Amino acid sequence: MARGLGTAHEDQVATLTAAAVRVLDRDGLPALTFRRVAAEAGVSPGRVQHYFRTSQGLAAATFRRVRQRVQERVQDQLTTTGATPSPGAVVAGTLRALIPQARTEVAELRVAQLVELHASTDPALGAELRAGRTSLVDFLASQVAAQRGDDPGGDDARRTATLLLATAEGLAGMTIAGVLTHEEANDLLGETLRRVLGPSAQRDRRDQSDSERAEP
Repeated sequence: MARGLGTAHEDQVATLTAAAVRVLDRDGLPALTFRRVAAEAGVSPGRVQHYFRTSQGLAAATFRRVRQRVQERVQDQLTTTGATPSPGAVVAGTLRALIPQARTEVAELRVAQLVELHASTDPALGAELRAGRTSLVDFLASQVAAQRGDDPGGDDARRTATLLLATAEGLAGMTIAGVLTHEEANDLLGETLRRVLGPSAQRDRRDQSDSERAEP
């Protein structure tokens, strides 16, 4: 990206990547050009090139915007309870944030799929996507291990985390395709979480403590 970091720079990048998301969602990967994004954002093509330099840079920045939006939804999921989430609730909140509900969420995740296809021809972007996916699996594995009392560095927690992430991403894809509604996908994800992590895994720590105190 170009020099000139700061609030104004970040705001302009956010505006341009939001325009890129709309272009990709509406017109597909071949439309991800400086000219098309500039027209969508109401600026000159040179301005888009100033911020991203290459089409690969534009694609990478667009994916980062989608990833940031997903991370924001994860945080929203984890703060809605107003309590300290259990490790199982952290896993559930993280995975539920991957399943789109609003029209903008569907668009963003559809764009993420397109960018992942593009990454097959862009080694640098492909490496970034793999690193991000590996980091997410590592995080989920740490929460799975904490929930079940497993070895944090063991293969079992990591295999479980990979299974759960693959399930959530598959349900997200079926939601984007219109095969499942958001509610149906969430129900299936919840059923999977209960089977894998136990029926209390999605409750926060306060709920779990109350439940334990109520037991005879």
